[in-house]
Amino acid sequence: MTSKGRIYVRLGCFLLAILMLSPFPFWIDSSRVFVQASSFVVIGTILAGGTIWVGSILGLAFAAIALLRKRWFCRYVCPVGLLLDAVSGIRSPAGTWWKRSPPIGEYIVLLTAAGAILGYPLFLWMDPLAFLNNAFSVYRATGVLAVLASLYGIVLLILLQITSGDLWCARICPLGATQDLLGKAGSFCRNFRKSGQVEPGGRTARGKAVWAGRRMFVAVAAGLGLSLAARKIGAARSDHAPLRPPGAIEEHEFTGLCMRCGNCMRACPSGIIHPDVGQSGVLGFLSPVVRFENDYCRNDCHACTTVCPSGALQRLNLEQKNSYVIGTASVDIFLCLWGISECQACVNACPYEAIKIHWDEEAYESFPAVDPAKCNGCGACESVCPSGELKAVKVYTTGSVPPGAAG
Repeated sequence: MTSKGRIYVRLGCFLLAILMLSPFPFWIDSSRVFVQASSFVVIGTILAGGTIWVGSILGLAFAAIALLRKRWFCRYVCPVGLLLDAVSGIRSPAGTWWKRSPPIGEYIVLLTAAGAILGYPLFLWMDPLAFLNNAFSVYRATGVLAVLASLYGIVLLILLQITSGDLWCARICPLGATQDLLGKAGSFCRNFRKSGQVEPGGRTARGKAVWAGRRMFVAVAAGLGLSLAARKIGAARSDHAPLRPPGAIEEHEFTGLCMRCGNCMRACPSGIIHPDVGQSGVLGFLSPVVRFENDYCRNDCHACTTVCPSGALQRLNLEQKNSYVIGTASVDIFLCLWGISECQACVNACPYEAIKIHWDEEAYESFPAVDPAKCNGCGACESVCPSGELKAVKVYTTGSVPPGAAG
């Protein structure tokens, strides 16, 4: 294909990507397919036990092409690559200090793949398609921190392009590195019969393969070790983890499998899903958390569970979603207005009839109390509580309900 033809193909793919990520209601699943088109993502999620969806098949197809054509996806399809090339045309001269640096991206891929085997793909969130996808969450952002959380990835890549040229694409990008590794694997298989041939410099192809194998072994061992450590940290924090969207897998796997792509935040009609800026520590930074200040998880919606590209949020139908326990509501009777004005806002708002006015014969008083067997933590009670900035009703994760609370 001619150079001009390649430019037209790249422009077409870029426009298709923009269309898929635009906020049209009929494209609700397209952003999931867009991220799954990454061979880095699809290999990582499959190794982690994820389900193969339509987008995954597309990602596997691009992976198969990479076995035969070196960085074909980068040259013809990747919209992020085209964006960075456009930035190169307007940037100041960039340094090339990195040209002798090792292939960092390949080590990132190996670490992630090794961790995925244990259910914790370490750097899945570094995929460039996820960065671009997350940038389109900015139109749903509700504050400066949310705006920064949406744009951080793509802005970082642009800054790297301005200051260091093709450093990201050539040395760091895990999607490009995945293609490089697949290309090397394909080339090795094709040339296996020549493995004893001496190459220029006196080194055999077999000797190079052994050296590469040693580096791969070290990277895989490191990935397994780091994944085990991350899972242990997540398990230790699970009882006091922040509230996650419905369908979230266990905390010790969620922070690894979540790509911070922004899909669940964009899909949520209530606007209750936000990026985490510190609740779950470094491992969970910018992963989605649920807050009920202004709205709740509606019982007629399961949109967030349908758009996750990695399986961090399980795909649930409406009945399954309403049975999923986000957390448990608790009433602080010292903040509750029931004793002052007989407020029943939480009782009236609960769609599951999980809050009732309870009469305590021993104390000879009544107060709102939560039935944990009926409560799924939807937050309807918390969102309507009129007690002020400190809500008398709050939803907590299992194990973090304050002692002495009413339900």
